[in-house]
Amino acid sequence: MATPPETAADEWVPALPGPLAEAYGRRWRAVVDRWASRPGTTLATLGPPGTSSHLTAAFLAERHGLRVELSDTFDAVLAALVDRRVDQALVPSAYQGLTRFHWHRDLRLDAYFAQATPEYGIAADPDREPAAGQLAVAALWEVRRLFTDLAPPALRDRPMRWVDADSTQHAAEILAAGGADLAVTNAPGVHRHALRWVARRPGAEIVWTLFGHR
Repeated sequence: MATPPETAADEWVPALPGPLAEAYGRRWRAVVDRWASRPGTTLATLGPPGTSSHLTAAFLAERHGLRVELSDTFDAVLAALVDRRVDQALVPSAYQGLTRFHWHRDLRLDAYFAQATPEYGIAADPDREPAAGQLAVAALWEVRRLFTDLAPPALRDRPMRWVDADSTQHAAEILAAGGADLAVTNAPGVHRHALRWVARRPGAEIVWTLFGHR
């Protein structure tokens, strides 16, 4: 039977933010204590160097004495964690396959936090203009929407095809090698491969998840 409104109003209900904050703090204290007791803990995430995942892992590694291991795909990150070749995995909430980490029977969510990415945008080769006709755009699936959001009308209205990339750095590499006309990448990708921005936006705050073993 439903609780009468007047009774519900008289009942004390604990504020939700308090318990959530306490749970968050407990997770982080446990993780940081574990890192302090195990110097050189191995943290796996997506490479190559310069991905948003790598930069965030390096941020943690510098402060907590971790060793970062980069993989070409998050499938490889998951396999390394499940096979216990690494101690933990760092995965962004924006990754479309994140549920495979959450629901894996041998893994657990150790902690989570928010951290901004570098600038993202559309890049081009500085020495050549996009070819006439259909555009080839290199991008990983999770950031394809940025092309539609950022492309100037002259590019947005042209026919296009996607060139699949495994990371922002891979997209920049494909463009630099001539495998695409444009790439959706981040600032490290532009700098590493001497590309030029066509359009860009500030980084986004992403929730990052840390997974370990049960």
